[in-house]
Amino acid sequence: MKQEKIYLKDYKGPAFSVDSINLDFVINEDFCRVIAKSKMNRTEEGAELRLNGVELKLVSVKIDGTPLKADQYQITEEELIIPSTPKKFELEIETELQPQHNTSLEGLYKSNGIFCTQCEAQGFRKITYFLDRPDVMTSYSVTIEADKKKYPVLLSNGDRIKIEDLGNGRHKAFWRDPHKKPCYLFALVAGDLGVIRDTFTTSSGRTVNLEVYAVHGKQERCWHAMESLKKSMKWDEETFGLEYDLNDYMIVAIDDFNAGAMENKGLNIFNSRLVLADSNSATDVDFHSIESVVAHEYFHNWTGNRVTLRDWFQLSLKEGLTVFRDQEFSADMTDRGVQRIEDVDALRTGQFAEDAGPNAHPVRPESCMAVDNFFTMTIYEKGSEVIRMMQTIVGRKGFRKGMDEYFKRHDGQAVTTEDFAAAIAEPNGKDFTQFKRWYNQSGTPVVHVTEAYDQNKGEYTLSLEQSCPPTPNQPHKEPFHIPLMMGLLDKNGKELALNCDKIQVNTDGKNLIELKERKETFVFKGLKERPVLSILREFSAPINLRWEASEDDLYFLMEKDTDSFNRREMAQKLGLNLLHNLIARHREGAPLTIDNRYLNALSATIRDADMDPSFKAKMLQIPSHAILAQEEEVLDSEAFHNARTTLRTAIARENRTQLLDIYHKYHGVDPKSHDPKVFGHRALKNQALHYLAELHDPEILTIANKQYWEAQNMTDRMTALMILADTESEFRDKALSNFYNNWKNDSVVINKWFTAQATTTRKQTLEDVKALTKHPAFNITNPNNVYSLLRAFGANIVRFNDPKTDAYEFYADKILEIDAKNPQVAARLCAAFNFVKKLDPVMKEKAIKQIKRMVAVESLSKNSRELLQSSI
Repeated sequence: MKQEKIYLKDYKGPAFSVDSINLDFVINEDFCRVIAKSKMNRTEEGAELRLNGVELKLVSVKIDGTPLKADQYQITEEELIIPSTPKKFELEIETELQPQHNTSLEGLYKSNGIFCTQCEAQGFRKITYFLDRPDVMTSYSVTIEADKKKYPVLLSNGDRIKIEDLGNGRHKAFWRDPHKKPCYLFALVAGDLGVIRDTFTTSSGRTVNLEVYAVHGKQERCWHAMESLKKSMKWDEETFGLEYDLNDYMIVAIDDFNAGAMENKGLNIFNSRLVLADSNSATDVDFHSIESVVAHEYFHNWTGNRVTLRDWFQLSLKEGLTVFRDQEFSADMTDRGVQRIEDVDALRTGQFAEDAGPNAHPVRPESCMAVDNFFTMTIYEKGSEVIRMMQTIVGRKGFRKGMDEYFKRHDGQAVTTEDFAAAIAEPNGKDFTQFKRWYNQSGTPVVHVTEAYDQNKGEYTLSLEQSCPPTPNQPHKEPFHIPLMMGLLDKNGKELALNCDKIQVNTDGKNLIELKERKETFVFKGLKERPVLSILREFSAPINLRWEASEDDLYFLMEKDTDSFNRREMAQKLGLNLLHNLIARHREGAPLTIDNRYLNALSATIRDADMDPSFKAKMLQIPSHAILAQEEEVLDSEAFHNARTTLRTAIARENRTQLLDIYHKYHGVDPKSHDPKVFGHRALKNQALHYLAELHDPEILTIANKQYWEAQNMTDRMTALMILADTESEFRDKALSNFYNNWKNDSVVINKWFTAQATTTRKQTLEDVKALTKHPAFNITNPNNVYSLLRAFGANIVRFNDPKTDAYEFYADKILEIDAKNPQVAARLCAAFNFVKKLDPVMKEKAIKQIKRMVAVESLSKNSRELLQSSI
């Protein structure tokens, strides 16, 4: 297949429109017949009809009922071309598919006896020849015929019209979606599935039928997803005034699925791991993730479905906006401060690394080789931060006004990021011309902070300077429009009045600096003492803040800042400073010593009986290996590991008694509860156990072992298993063997077992992973297996980058093996090589050798090729 780049600048509207399409599926065991009848209009004089299609067997093509002769059309590897058509006509195309052999999991495929579809981004072209682009929106009528006994459940988008028994052991379902949509939102499911049902009454009094499907025997683990759906529907009505618009809403859980979930109109298809949950099989993190992702896909009904994107370069228009909405939902369902910390941790760990790596790209990219590669953290998480900054600038009330305007202007349309920005800015009297640079400039901006205080004048001067490092194809950047929430504190931690004419106050009453120039100075008057600066509150912009604050100020803010995000941020800064020092000492061969002041501050946090447990758990985290890989000039896995281990051991040794007290205080508290407060109790308890395990004390390992065997929920069991898996203790093999024997028949849970072994820091980790790729429970065609074992290992900075192993060669072999079957999954593994430029010369040479070996494979997919080529 040709591997050429496509460019946003080349966008041209479609030359044909589609009034409606009728899809008729006849599903058999060895093939599926698809007849697509489209009512079409040619909108450009003389245009030839070019329909996208890949890996299809064309049976026939007709225009207005007349079959076309062979010389009236042309088939290429990726298109069906009809040079001449009437201005208005009905196009009928019949194709044959073999879903049972479709390992790419795009288009129509078969997963464990269930037929299902995944059409985003360009999977519909694997079903029939069509204008597979998001700006072609039409209404869909669908019929599905299949064996009644094998496939009693036949689902598609929209409203159920009827089901017919055909009298020959087969039946047929009729569906109609009244809302026009692009083909990437088409969905079909046919199988024998269990179901749970409920209803939701909308704000206008309509009753919506809710259904969640899973394989028989697992449907009872869908009730948390159902409750999450109902919460989402209620929240969207109350927060944005958005009501659901169909009579039915369905979710189907599928084991073989490339992504997390898909928002197909009225028929969401989910990866099983993001639906199935009960206390015995799912952790607290799983419960939270399911609630968040169910909300995300539901919120897409308006931000993505009712208003969709003009072209794939605008992907963040729906994904960034909907991530923002699901983060706001999660904040309202849990603790807003803790949720913000979690969201920013994910952003920094993944997206900041993406911005600093070889595949950095803008939130609205300018070009690509494979559209599937757009589904990145930059599009999603950084895109969400761009939306959040808009809300920060105009305030919540102003943002709601802008969202109302957006739907008023664009309901039923395929639009652009410019359209969204205009809808938020104009009703609020704002000019977002400069702000829109966040969409087209890549990289993470850096803001340098300089402070000065004049005692005689009672003036505090804050100087800010912004820059942005060069990124691929963007060596120079124009200044961003950066909203910085801030405050000044007195010596007791009280907020001081901000007497500065440049300070903005949004409709939420939040104090803002809107940094627009490369350098700006802000003078605050009427101060009787030197204030302590609290800046970038709530992480109000996705930037790197370079602020040489004194240790006294950092410790002060860690203890007294009124902004919970910044309290934790100061703890992270202090921890990072200490780790930098330990890494440097390790590389010099010097003894690793810990600053007592830092230990005392962490000890005070541990002893603080009034601090919320979930927040305390966040305060006690030290910077991760992934953060160190970004902040250090050289990725030295051994130095990172020794520095973090030394620090964690010192914290545990200093606070052994107090950590044990925390453990025993919260151990056994409401073991089956799904309340977020109880989640916080368990998070703190299990973090205390993780710290204590650093002591390698037989008493502690016995406690961990006891927790494993007596656990009444998966959170406690997995915590204990991961601790034991990372040891050489006598308990390790027994726990791993027991877990496998208990869950070997559950495809979702067994992935936790793979991850527990892939993420250890044991020197044998690579050999364990190699062995697990040959384990009967591992299936290299199953994305979840691949992600839980191989992608987890690729993110294991200590062992993936171990100079004493052949990890790079092994990993490259697996990427090539998977790429031949499923390019999307292989591309997700390529991110493990994003840190190549930070490796020492020897390791860099080893990594580049493997990357070049992969790129040299002629059949390598454009998905993987695009990502790997950038690294070299």
